[in-house]
Amino acid sequence: MAARFSSQLGIGVLLGALCLGLGALVATELGDASVTARDQSPLPTAGKPPAPSAAAPFTMPPLQRFAVVTERPIFSPDRKPPRHNDDTTGAWSSFVLAGIIITPQSREALVLHGKPQTVAHIREGQALEGWTFTSIYPDRVVFRDGLNEHELRLTPKAAPPDVATRPRLPIE
Repeated sequence: MAARFSSQLGIGVLLGALCLGLGALVATELGDASVTARDQSPLPTAGKPPAPSAAAPFTMPPLQRFAVVTERPIFSPDRKPPRHNDDTTGAWSSFVLAGIIITPQSREALVLHGKPQTVAHIREGQALEGWTFTSIYPDRVVFRDGLNEHELRLTPKAAPPDVATRPRLPIE
């Protein structure tokens, strides 16, 4: 029993000494940081008044400076921009898929198009601005113009906030 007590006492003394040593190390480091920060502050020069501390407002650099972003896209495996043929960029590029309705009797899509945008109610096989909607799926539509075929996907909406994160209303 006495050996067990002396063993526990020895461990307690060792842990206490370790805590004191780490505390001294932290205090030394904090003391050095405040001296270093004070030493790095700029000293006023003789004969010149200190510069005003008001910072200039932020202005965005010109867009030409960011041309490398479009010239070498980061997420493209070969770092080359996608190529678009003039014949594939047509009316379909102005289409926005607003919704899809699928029932046992029909498949329909709500498509925003034109300028100003208007809503078109399209069924499979119908045409809009020269494009025929060939297939309507739960998350996308496929349409064709001669040899060109394109797919338009629904954009996912943000999920509603979790019940646990909603603010609680006072109960009266």
